[in-house]
Amino acid sequence: NDLQMPELDGMEVAAAIRIAFWRALAAEQRARLAAEALAVAQEGVAAAQERFEAGAAALLEVNTARVEAGRMARDRYEAERRHGEALADLHLLLGLDPAEVPTLQGELRVEEHSGLEEAQLIEQALANRAEIAESRRTLDAAIAQARLTARERIPTPKIGVSYTREEESDTKIVQGLLSFDLPLFNRNQEARGIAAARVSQLEIEVAATIRRVRQQVASGVARLRAARSAADAFASDVVKAMQENMELGTESYRAGKIDFLQLLLIRRQALEARNEHIDILEELSAARVQLDRAIGVGQ
Repeated sequence: NDLQMPELDGMEVAAAIRIAFWRALAAEQRARLAAEALAVAQEGVAAAQERFEAGAAALLEVNTARVEAGRMARDRYEAERRHGEALADLHLLLGLDPAEVPTLQGELRVEEHSGLEEAQLIEQALANRAEIAESRRTLDAAIAQARLTARERIPTPKIGVSYTREEESDTKIVQGLLSFDLPLFNRNQEARGIAAARVSQLEIEVAATIRRVRQQVASGVARLRAARSAADAFASDVVKAMQENMELGTESYRAGKIDFLQLLLIRRQALEARNEHIDILEELSAARVQLDRAIGVGQ
């Protein structure tokens, strides 16, 4: 297999695994829902056949029910295929043995939260993110090097002592020596210019990194707020009602309270709503991972 995973740091790997886990869990729930929908559709076939034999329904309804059951069987196969692909992706990220099949434990749900204070999260990110700390350390080292280089603009004097003796007069001569390297001023201009330019460049890079982190946190907060607003629309009683509609529709049709067209409409609306609920919970989980990654937590 020529497929290669891109190189990621530890936090990115942790985020990728968490997202893959929630995706696999959502795919598992969709596969389970597809199996339920197929079972309901098969019950609809049986109900249509009963009504046809009792003279209360046309053969068209029986055939339509069978076609609908076929569609549900195809949807179940597709959901199971996507579930298998999601598990394979998680398997690869975890580096498991090919023969080992991961078992998912957990559920997609709306977690309790105390609010999202963007300013506090940004401060947390600035304190946690490793790239900010690293860029600041690099800048501090460059500033220290620039200061050291700047000291070399003034020459360092050399002090010494010499001793001589004149043999004719038997005179001892002691001399003090003070020397400077030329030029006396504005020395080491090239090195000082390079050091100053590097400091300026690193200051720009640190500011850009901070802006990028701030933007990532703001984006993560906005995404999570939107996902939570969508999830809040599906209260527990709404989810329960969707489940009941799928289960009660067939019984209402069998009792002659609704026609087959109404049965299909109720069933499809309930199925679409339940799939949409899974989509929203998956998005909520992914948004939580994105925000955790932005603020530097959730490893």
